Amino acid sequence: MKKLTYKGSVEYRNKPENFEQKDIHLFKHEFQKAITDSYVKTYTNIYSFKKNLINGKNFKLFLDETYMNKPTFKNILKVVLNFLKLRFKPISILDSGVWILNNKSENYFHWMTETLSRVVSFQSLNEKSSVLLSEQFNDYEFVSKTLDLLNVDYKIYSNEKLFKVKKLFLTTHTATAGNYNSEIILEIQNKLNNNTKSSKGKRFWLSRRFSDRRFLSNEEELISVLDKYNIEVIYPENISYLEQIEIYRNAEFIGGVHGAAMVNMLFMELGCKVLELRYKNDSHNNCYYSLSVLLKHKYFYQKCEIDLDENLIADSNQLDVTLKRIFID
Repeated sequence: MKKLTYKGSVEYRNKPENFEQKDIHLFKHEFQKAITDSYVKTYTNIYSFKKNLINGKNFKLFLDETYMNKPTFKNILKVVLNFLKLRFKPISILDSGVWILNNKSENYFHWMTETLSRVVSFQSLNEKSSVLLSEQFNDYEFVSKTLDLLNVDYKIYSNEKLFKVKKLFLTTHTATAGNYNSEIILEIQNKLNNNTKSSKGKRFWLSRRFSDRRFLSNEEELISVLDKYNIEVIYPENISYLEQIEIYRNAEFIGGVHGAAMVNMLFMELGCKVLELRYKNDSHNNCYYSLSVLLKHKYFYQKCEIDLDENLIADSNQLDVTLKRIFID
């Protein structure tokens, strides 16, 4: 049995605020996207282990719901072999559970936009059951904090055991990666912020200096430009999750290199400003453009060169021009 939770639609997106026609190849495939319907399917006596599901009778693996992209045959075989191995150990029984996970769920961006979307999809049914999480999710502070903000009951289970779920609520993906059901995302934004207004006004630059990849190799050269526009540089890796939430709630502007911290625009008031530094020829990674437009933020972009390690090099003069347009023009 399956129930429709959110209707799909065709999403139309405004162009970036500083869009230039010469960059049409970067965005043209994003201006209009078809979003599918969202469902919750109900199954009985389904086995769960790690981030996988399997029907013990016919060995159905529910790949569409547990993987964002189709897995390799090798990965599928590994899942089946692990299941057969665990069947010889004691099996725990759960009366019910809700499935929201895919193979990307530990990634912060995917958690915030895909996994939480599936949470909201289930919540729309007004059913009572706990979200099922494999034990590695204990390692991520954002998991418990965001589920608490959404008032979600959840159960952490061992990766070394097989669980039989008598009644499983299986949520479908609500959109392909980097795309969104607007109604769901706006509901997430509202719930994360407890339907409150923030005191906007601060400007933050999300540095990736302590990341091992995709950072600004010439960030020091840009500090004077950022100072000119009263933009404070922050290092998300060095700030607790709750402190980060407070920072974003008070932001009128965030800027930085394409990276997971950009998804925290979900904590900002609708209608703020976002600047993304991106590879100059990247037409694939438009998830933050799409999210910004959905949240009614004014989205700006700057194309960057890359060094030999594929880190970004931003032109400081161009950054000055872009920031002037954002805050003064």
